[in-house]
Amino acid sequence: MMRHHLPVVCLCCALLSVGGAFADLSAPPGREVAAGGENSQPLPPLLLTLVSGLPNWSHLADFYQAREGRPVWHQHERLNPWGLVLLEWIENASTEGLNPVEYHLSTLQQLGHRLDTPAILLRELVFTDAFLKLARDLNSGRFNAARLDPAWHHPAESFEPLDYLQQQLKAGQPEQLFSSLLPTTPGYLRLKQALDRYQGIEQQGGWPGLEGELLLHLGMRHPDVVLLRQRLRFEEPAAVEEADDPEYFDAPLLLAIKRFQQRHGLLDDGLVGPQTRAALNQPVAQRILQLRANLERWRWLPRQLDNPHLLVNTAGFELTLMVDGQPQLQSRSINGRLSRQTPSFQGRITQLIVNPAWTVPRRIAVEDLLPKQQQDADYLERRGFQVLQRVQGEWREVDPWLVEWQRFDKNNFPYVLRQFPGENNSLGRIKFQMPNPYAIYLHDTPAVGLFDKPRRAFSSGCVRVEKARQLAGLLLQNENAPQHNLLLDIESGETRIQPLSQPLTVYLTYFTSWVDEAGRVQFRPDIYARNGLLLRLLQHTDQIARDGRSTRQLAEAD
Repeated sequence: MMRHHLPVVCLCCALLSVGGAFADLSAPPGREVAAGGENSQPLPPLLLTLVSGLPNWSHLADFYQAREGRPVWHQHERLNPWGLVLLEWIENASTEGLNPVEYHLSTLQQLGHRLDTPAILLRELVFTDAFLKLARDLNSGRFNAARLDPAWHHPAESFEPLDYLQQQLKAGQPEQLFSSLLPTTPGYLRLKQALDRYQGIEQQGGWPGLEGELLLHLGMRHPDVVLLRQRLRFEEPAAVEEADDPEYFDAPLLLAIKRFQQRHGLLDDGLVGPQTRAALNQPVAQRILQLRANLERWRWLPRQLDNPHLLVNTAGFELTLMVDGQPQLQSRSINGRLSRQTPSFQGRITQLIVNPAWTVPRRIAVEDLLPKQQQDADYLERRGFQVLQRVQGEWREVDPWLVEWQRFDKNNFPYVLRQFPGENNSLGRIKFQMPNPYAIYLHDTPAVGLFDKPRRAFSSGCVRVEKARQLAGLLLQNENAPQHNLLLDIESGETRIQPLSQPLTVYLTYFTSWVDEAGRVQFRPDIYARNGLLLRLLQHTDQIARDGRSTRQLAEAD
């Protein structure tokens, strides 16, 4: 189809030149015309030829041809209930972390309440194009997840906005136009409320920054302490008490600083040092971008999460067992180090393995364990590892003391290492088997001291669970298996496998911001550097929209 890129002025002139051809759209005053009803008047075919410059023109043309040109958003020359609902959603798109300008808000404002026929016709098509964009962005996310985060492996759900619109028109409930597209999880809804709060702070001018590098601590008196109090009150007004001497760093302020550090994944030592000062000095605009990016990540997930499910947040180093929309268990976790990052994907725990053995992946064997054995001849035996070698098609155990370990490297290593079950086993006492193409699973760990670290990227990709036994106990409840049997199985030292008749869905995600159950807004650093392009695209959305360029084009270019 030939595309015409005529400016609106030329379009209107062309439309006006056909005079009375547009009178059929405007019904006499007092006459009711329902959208899509038999009395709705068709849009002139000329318009379908001249407005082909709209981004979704091919879809619009097919849509209106199927409707025989009948309008969706207008009744007579004015917006009908469907149009009014859509306009309100466009105007308030920022509440979802989206930019209203991307949905033709400026064009619609320019058209305003004009009642001339060319403006009405153009507004009809602009409204439909805006719906296509907004519906898709609310349902599937504004940006292509796989392009922006190569470690994101959740499948994108198919969605056809025009089919969805037809279903909504048939249902006849304008107020429900977008209701089924939005995530309804508590995590998304709380994050929306947080975004509204921070946008309010920005409208007030933002919060003050702390200049200099002075270490602020309990018991000192300094003018910067006054700024510190002011800064903290912007996010938690009730957390900072009024002080007789506002320049004095007192005990209540110490508690407020520790709460701030906890909310930002920092060591909660109560000292305002470089890291805490940097977090305090992040402008509110940057925090808003972070909130918007995480709302986008929620939209990348399936719209309906399984019940129950386990949500693993690798950026926040925590996991939550959700049952009927409520958290039943929350636990700290340890995830992959920077060189062995934990990916984001969906899996299912199909069985529990009590007292598991660990067959060491080759990469870990040659990069981690071989150098340790070369430095300490007793290392493998002391840690309970078995050395296996394939001889004539069979795996045979080899005495580690008879191996010349210095001869081998990562390109020449003919052995398989296997760690016996026990208290020193790297998988701990419980393994949550979860078949997937990334060889990632959840497990217990003997290295419990690492859970006290604020940033816990220490594993080789798998997820270590602090409350592994509690999680296993809850899964066994669904199997009608007594929890005390789990403890007996652990104490026996024998490897036992418990298949789950009801596998538990696990969503591994990457949220650098969320709101906890107490209503505290949590922020974390982008430890895996997965949000850079997403933040940049969000940051440039306004400018790109003003320039008439599509952020989708920029995302594809990158």
